[in-house]
Amino acid sequence: MTTEEFCLRLTRACRLAPGAHVLAAVSGGADSTALLCFLCEARERLSLKVSCAHVEHGIRGGESLRDMAFVAALCERLRVPLYTARVDAPGYAKENGCGLEDAARTLRYAFLEDTARQTGADAIALAHHARDQAETVLLHAGRGSDLRGLCAMRYRSGLLIRPLLEASPDELRAYLLKIGQPWREDATNESPEPARNRVRLRVMPELERACPGAGEALCRLARAAQRDEDFFVQQLDALDLRVTALVDGAAMERAQLEPLHEALRSRAIVRLAQSAGVGAQSARTIGAISRALERETAAINLTNGAQARLGARYLCLTRAKARIEPVPLSADGLTQTPFGTFAVRDANAGETGDGKASQVIPERLLRGCAVTARREGDSMVPFGRHTPVPLKKLMIEAGVERAMRKSVPILRGEAGILWAVGLRPGEACRAREGERTKLVTFLGRRMHAEGLRAGFPLKKGDGALT
Repeated sequence: MTTEEFCLRLTRACRLAPGAHVLAAVSGGADSTALLCFLCEARERLSLKVSCAHVEHGIRGGESLRDMAFVAALCERLRVPLYTARVDAPGYAKENGCGLEDAARTLRYAFLEDTARQTGADAIALAHHARDQAETVLLHAGRGSDLRGLCAMRYRSGLLIRPLLEASPDELRAYLLKIGQPWREDATNESPEPARNRVRLRVMPELERACPGAGEALCRLARAAQRDEDFFVQQLDALDLRVTALVDGAAMERAQLEPLHEALRSRAIVRLAQSAGVGAQSARTIGAISRALERETAAINLTNGAQARLGARYLCLTRAKARIEPVPLSADGLTQTPFGTFAVRDANAGETGDGKASQVIPERLLRGCAVTARREGDSMVPFGRHTPVPLKKLMIEAGVERAMRKSVPILRGEAGILWAVGLRPGEACRAREGERTKLVTFLGRRMHAEGLRAGFPLKKGDGALT
């Protein structure tokens, strides 16, 4: 790779604008050292600001400290600002029950993102190259990924850029030898323990012997997968599917999902998982959720204790043990809650509210009032009745599905439940003659054009849950 080719990769594939600030992640190995040297050569041509980040993971003792010293000397020679961190990857791995490599990666990326944010960097440059890409495709395929996994790494993903993605490691070492720049060798790269090392040291050489050019072919497969995935994303965007925000996740109507081709349906479920904040799910799990749409009801366990639940109308993805704290309701003006915004003002003469999106309540009852989630065993005396009814029964009668019941805001005061928003008010809301009253309106929140409307028995004209 020449400097001219590197600059083209930066501006075109990585979409880096001239004058941008690039934070390079440099370990001291050949690949990241070549990355930093290329960036410094491109610095004048593209008016770049280049800085460097290095993490000492607490794994390799004195060797790791010598790597840090090497990077510091390199940055000083190249006149590049250096930001360093020392982390305890083994301790993090033990505390979080993950592998050492995963722990080191998590801590490293967290430092890179924090440093980029603090320094105002426009991009974080990583030294992944063509062999890394081929290995990633092979690992993802072996783990049962779908087309999304075969996309492997892209030239640009958010702040992350990989301008060396089509360069081979031999090319990068040849470049360093040409400019007389040494690098550090990490002995752990020869360990057969990590899965990626086994693929690099054993699988790829055998695959190349069986199928010469296999590494390049796997990189072409990644580019083809990215092309096709981008097409599917465009098709999904054009559908403009509505997502319903829940306090502990997100939901989508079955009627939107069921007619879709499996290729689009699975991607819609992936987006729903992102909106719900339940974390990345495997292709197998996404496929299981998609197939479950053929059944009337279903419940599927997700990672980290989350759950997918299919009801009569909705597919709901909810996080585990989401705790919804009570929020005191302001006597006047707006109150922000996990459910959305409430507005309180003096009620006009003859005003009552519709009992679903708005409700007139005596001012005396609003003192000490709070917006809460439903609690186990809750009951209320509905307006116009004299005996309490379990809140669960009211929700079932109104068609609020099980996974969505926690997302029904409950206005709770000293007199008990005053109002189950979207359902009906309590008898306690009945005002005495001449008593001062307030109009409480639920303005909802916006996750999509329909916001939190779905899941509650509201007509489109109600105008509250938007």
